[in-house]
Amino acid sequence: MNVAIEWAAQSRTSLNGRLRVGDELRERPRPRLEELPLAVRLREAGEAWYSPALVGVFLRLGPELLAQRAGVSVRDLDAWPPGLQLHAYLKAVVEVLVKAIDVHDGDERLAAAWYLDCAMAELDGHTADEMVRAGRQAAVVEYLDAHLSG
Repeated sequence: MNVAIEWAAQSRTSLNGRLRVGDELRERPRPRLEELPLAVRLREAGEAWYSPALVGVFLRLGPELLAQRAGVSVRDLDAWPPGLQLHAYLKAVVEVLVKAIDVHDGDERLAAAWYLDCAMAELDGHTADEMVRAGRQAAVVEYLDAHLSG
């Protein structure tokens, strides 16, 4: 696609010194969805908010369970943008999951299972999910950081 006409109509000759009138714009190959980082895949397209539906699918939790864990009603899952409480919960979940995936050598399914089901003595016998629900995701991140460096 030639961008010369569009740029000339705007009386612009370059963009940051890189794109010049008459240059052709070539489409770059787009990465496949599974190649994108988890934190990107769990967002609604073009939005800064995490998608409750995408996080629920990733963790294999239905809407009722996800809403219960987030401390909101099921109807709140459909609000856009998500309420502050739901957004904070989803952000904490994704932060912990990203670290857990690193600890589990990139195995997303194993990290999700660990997040939901594995009680750890170092976290007073709680799972990562229970710690996040209690607002203690920082302790989980510290625990995972210690495992990454150790």
